[in-house]
Amino acid sequence: MRVLLTIALLVAIARAEDAPHLARVMPPAGKVSVEEAIRTGVDFLVKNQNKNGSFGSSASENPYQLWCAVPGGHQAFRAATTAICWMGLQSASYQPEASKAAQAKCLAWMVKNVRVKRAFNKQFYNVWSLGYGLRALSRALAVKAPGAKPDEIRATMREIIRAIDIYQSPDGGWGYLDFKVPAYKPTWSTPFTSATVLVALKRAEEQGLDVPAHIIKKGVALLWRMRTPDGNYVYSIDHKYRPQGLINRPGGSSLRNQTCNLALHLWDSGRMKTPQMAKSLQRYVEQNRFALAALRRPIPHESWYAVSGYFYLYGQQYAAVVLDFLDDAQRRLYWPKVVEFTLKARQTDGSYWDYPTYNYHKYYGTGFALMTLTRCPKEIARKLAPK
Repeated sequence: MRVLLTIALLVAIARAEDAPHLARVMPPAGKVSVEEAIRTGVDFLVKNQNKNGSFGSSASENPYQLWCAVPGGHQAFRAATTAICWMGLQSASYQPEASKAAQAKCLAWMVKNVRVKRAFNKQFYNVWSLGYGLRALSRALAVKAPGAKPDEIRATMREIIRAIDIYQSPDGGWGYLDFKVPAYKPTWSTPFTSATVLVALKRAEEQGLDVPAHIIKKGVALLWRMRTPDGNYVYSIDHKYRPQGLINRPGGSSLRNQTCNLALHLWDSGRMKTPQMAKSLQRYVEQNRFALAALRRPIPHESWYAVSGYFYLYGQQYAAVVLDFLDDAQRRLYWPKVVEFTLKARQTDGSYWDYPTYNYHKYYGTGFALMTLTRCPKEIARKLAPK
């Protein structure tokens, strides 16, 4: 059996260079201007918002789905999805009255629902709702968003920060599953989940919230430990013992690297400098065909370099934020690629999705895409409009 597995692994490595060069093909739905892509994305979310202000549901006709406990797992997915949708709508350059009303209703729901408990001691999808919920509420304070009072928002943010402290594993990170020890504190973490939480904590600190120093110290140390000498991040804490596994090589890590670099730059800019971030973005461009080959595949990690489709729009969004810290020449170089890659996930109904996830994927995908495309400088966006 081991011999067969070894042969299969060698074949996978040998064929990696033969991965489909789909990155060269723009789907018909993606042949639109940035302005049009934003407008139709906003309209899609506004049209499909739940009556209570949230986005997404557990309904699905797909025969294969991610493991998700009822009700806690779905509460976490819905809360995280809703926070991402709110940030997408709020940040969009297109702000019709219907969208403003949807945002207010959404924020009112978030204040009461984004502090989600873990489903049970093996499933921690609530870490995503805590991370994105905190980031969204921080943004709501910053822009004085309607829908909830500042004191209500701050109270929920404090609860989330306390929960983040509870769910931080002894190694310093955060994860979404744990099959090791069914303990009060999780024992498994991933760098990209940890980075997502650390970015949110920085945004909360910027709004005057008290973020305990021990949380940050341990989280930042975890990211540095999980970073390989060539600038990638291993997939999870247990991958540190096999750093050259497929998912930890450039083809497998290029989308996840951006989040980790951003978190380290926000909290430890003395060590994570912009040249390192720019080098990682270049790798993200070079390895895009492997990311794209995984797009919409229903089984996690089934594609080349064990990439999952749900890395895709997540990675584009953080690449866009990283560009804020680079110089004008680098932004002119990389922004066209970020836009191109994002539009490859666009659908004819104006939505975006990368991985089938019950009935959440079109909503969080569209939220991520709006957060990404809206950051694109107008002068660059105009040049990218189809002729």
